[in-house]
Amino acid sequence: MSGLGYKRTFSTGDIPVFQGSGKDIQLAQGGFLLDVTGLVAGAVIKAGTPLTYDESTRKAKPLTTSLIVENAAGGATSYRIAKGSRFKVGDNLAAVAGGAAYPITTIDTSNANYDIVTVGTTIGALNASALVYGSSATGANNSSFGGVNGLLYRDQVVADGESCSVVIGAIVYARRVPYSAALEAALAASSPKTKFTYSQSY
Repeated sequence: MSGLGYKRTFSTGDIPVFQGSGKDIQLAQGGFLLDVTGLVAGAVIKAGTPLTYDESTRKAKPLTTSLIVENAAGGATSYRIAKGSRFKVGDNLAAVAGGAAYPITTIDTSNANYDIVTVGTTIGALNASALVYGSSATGANNSSFGGVNGLLYRDQVVADGESCSVVIGAIVYARRVPYSAALEAALAASSPKTKFTYSQSY
């Protein structure tokens, strides 16, 4: 007789990113297989990470994001971003929806306080705290959030065969998730439309 199977789960213990519980948080129906293509096994994807989910394939792919930590002048090709991002060489770095997006050529992680991502062509001047993300397209005026249409419900460890839940309606702590007005607009325009309210509380 075989024994019961147990699966270890992980939690980072971070404070919630969604206000309320139960009926306060609307999930897309059913679970989705986490698309781990290009992701590092064992890495943790934070709750509130923007996702693109597909109800026909039942897959959900996270958007790679980070924050600029130091002002970068116009014409810059190297940008200092927060440590621990999921960017990799070859990803299209972007900051403005419908703006410039170009492939990352190198990533320098040697500094303890920030990483430096370098692109072959500038994506323009950026101020500290600006959101940067991995665009689904490249070019001077082609950057795109790739059809983001939900947020990750809880912290998720990258592993093959992992399922995840997608939030499509909730009050979100804006200071605890990757956030910009353009990203909010992209989520609001998604189909089916999401219904997020952003709280500025800590």
